[in-house]
Amino acid sequence: MKYTLQSSVLAVLVLFLLCPVADGQSVIYVDADAVGAGNGTSWNDAFPDVQTALGIAGPNDDLWVAEGVYFPTVGGDREATFQLLNGVALYGGFDGTETTLSERDWVSNETILSGDLGTPGVATDNSYHVVTGSGTDQTAQVDGFTVTAAYANGVFPRNRGGGMRNIAGSPTVRHCVFRENTSLRSPDSRDGFGAGMFNENGSNPLIEDVRFEHNYTSGAGAGLSNRVNSSPTLRRVVFLENVADLQSGGMGNESNSSPLMVDVQFIRNVSNGWSGGLDNYDGSSPTLINVVFLGNVCANYGGGMTNDTNANATLTNVLFVGNVAHNLAATNGVGAGGLQNNGSSPTLVGVTFVENEAPDGADGFGHRDSGTSTLRDVIFWGNGDELVDEAGGGIDISHAVVEGGFAGGTAILDANPEFVTLPTPGPDGEWGTMDDDFGDLHLRVGSPALDAGDASHLPADFGDLDGDSDTSEPIPFDLDGNTRVVAADLDLGAFEGGVVVSNESAPDNGSAPHLGSLTPNPSDGPVTIPFTISSAEHIRLSVLDMRGRTIHRLLDEPRSAGSHEVYWTPGGLARGTYLIVLETTRGRRVRLLVWV
Repeated sequence: MKYTLQSSVLAVLVLFLLCPVADGQSVIYVDADAVGAGNGTSWNDAFPDVQTALGIAGPNDDLWVAEGVYFPTVGGDREATFQLLNGVALYGGFDGTETTLSERDWVSNETILSGDLGTPGVATDNSYHVVTGSGTDQTAQVDGFTVTAAYANGVFPRNRGGGMRNIAGSPTVRHCVFRENTSLRSPDSRDGFGAGMFNENGSNPLIEDVRFEHNYTSGAGAGLSNRVNSSPTLRRVVFLENVADLQSGGMGNESNSSPLMVDVQFIRNVSNGWSGGLDNYDGSSPTLINVVFLGNVCANYGGGMTNDTNANATLTNVLFVGNVAHNLAATNGVGAGGLQNNGSSPTLVGVTFVENEAPDGADGFGHRDSGTSTLRDVIFWGNGDELVDEAGGGIDISHAVVEGGFAGGTAILDANPEFVTLPTPGPDGEWGTMDDDFGDLHLRVGSPALDAGDASHLPADFGDLDGDSDTSEPIPFDLDGNTRVVAADLDLGAFEGGVVVSNESAPDNGSAPHLGSLTPNPSDGPVTIPFTISSAEHIRLSVLDMRGRTIHRLLDEPRSAGSHEVYWTPGGLARGTYLIVLETTRGRRVRLLVWV
């Protein structure tokens, strides 16, 4: 349907007069299944497509979009895109009956912005960029959508930013999933970037409660790529199983791009070149607070993360578990399984490295070339070659547990930190696969790492974790969200305290219950929880948050001796890490569940 200028003005006037108001905004309705007048004034009379509604939207308009699939164009124009607008909020996740914004459910009512324009399932005729936020500020909002099926393979710049492209644009992105988008090397031989999202030239979007999963690029930053002074803020963001051929399977930062990352997870991302999870290059110095790197894999350099060329990242309360750098390059390819630094000066406080791998390199942490890596209140255990300093004097470490010790450090302990349970790569013996068990790296009561740190090392609360607007105070929480210092002094590693799961690794006397590996883990759907008890007795199976509070009671009943399984589908569970706890009169067992 085409609109003249006069009809557009009339439509806006009608909307202003007739639409209900939510949070001070006028509402335009969109529903592909609506059968009414198609003027956007109600659910019954909703516009059938998003693009038409955007065409008449103005500042202070909200677009409410019902579940379904929406395309940026009906024809085959691959340049077509959903262009965000300042002052306009695009909300998905409705079932088409709601009267308030709080009633929507973007999980149950999946609302898809798709680039699959032409023949269904054929990628080569899809949109280059599904959503565009260029030239916007944070009043331009997209919230509650799955963005998928971009195929950015055109002549530069149409090969950068598949799911979303922002050039000098800083929109607000919330409750969205960027899934199965592609960016490829262009016909004019320019590398692809940012299959999920691409930010360039001072683009600083706010990205909250978002997932980047199963995106692919032949270049860099399969999930998210930030280039040229682009420093978004990320909160509660998950990078899951994204793949890059060149570098940075999860996220790449380049040319003075320094995001703030709070509560971010990098899980099983892959790079066939450099940097499995996160790559920082050329003056890009992000701040990471409460971040985890689990099972990320690369061919060379940092399996979990790489800092290269004045990339002076700051990491606080961060976990590196089961990351792998295969170090396949014949020259200049030796890196670290956990974190590799080349000519950079990162600062790490309260960081834990366990079971990372890198043949012929630093399994845990590597430093080469200029700069100094400053490590405080950290734990390195079970990595093999824990720390490798190729620069000679490039690692400044104090208040740490390092298996095998580290010459030249201060207050270094070579003692078992006594984690609740150690991670394992599962039956296949290979990290980065679905059977990985990331263990539980809380410290048990009696651990030598308790109170072995120095609280004066804590950096300022730049991310304002406690929401009190005081960013000059020390970071107040650990990776769980618990108070960071609870006893005599700071505990080593990412977690504070050791009382929640202190008996998980207690010796088994033959009668204690056994809690098997959770599958899948991490998970975003149903979870299988296997357990075995040696005799008939009353059992209790619970889900706890990381502060030890019970949020679900799965079982509280007598069970017969033998093996059992519980199938649990979490509902309304916030993304993060949880404890599955099995209790009987004979003991208590705990497993860590990563919910993505």
